[in-house]
Amino acid sequence: MRVALFIDGSYLYRAAKHLGWAIDHRRILTQFATPEQLYNAFFYVPITDPEDDRQQRFVDALVYMGYTVRSRLVRGEPRFEAMLATDLLTTHPRWDRAVVASGAGELAYTLGALRTLGKELHLLGTRDLADLELRNQADRFLELAEWREVLERPLGGRRTTYMGYPMEGTAELPGET
Repeated sequence: MRVALFIDGSYLYRAAKHLGWAIDHRRILTQFATPEQLYNAFFYVPITDPEDDRQQRFVDALVYMGYTVRSRLVRGEPRFEAMLATDLLTTHPRWDRAVVASGAGELAYTLGALRTLGKELHLLGTRDLADLELRNQADRFLELAEWREVLERPLGGRRTTYMGYPMEGTAELPGET
């Protein structure tokens, strides 16, 4: 079974914060598919200040982990529904199951269309922050609180010992030419 991940970074951050913990993004890559199963992992991230080195380092780290990063400059609330829906629909021939981390009700129609095409859709999030119709369109709702043990970033820093499957980065390491 081929698996694709579609992660709305703003939503996932807000959901984890709502639960009182932080996500280890590297662990997401290993919990929902093996490297052989993983078609792609899309991560949608807003850029609020293109001059902010911390934001750029975060984006670079995501790319190095193996994500395909979709970013854009935003003012106000970040909205990635159109971009996420487009990627879901245009890549659907390449995967059998999608794990979607989003709470946006605007994606309900897209998920419904994909289900009619025989795709399996899992929605990762919190009931408080995920639209009811979106949850109804998913084959399975994955309550983020239940995944804390395997997805939480350990206290005291950004770096963790990586216990999952090795992932190939899609970018050069800093300092390489």
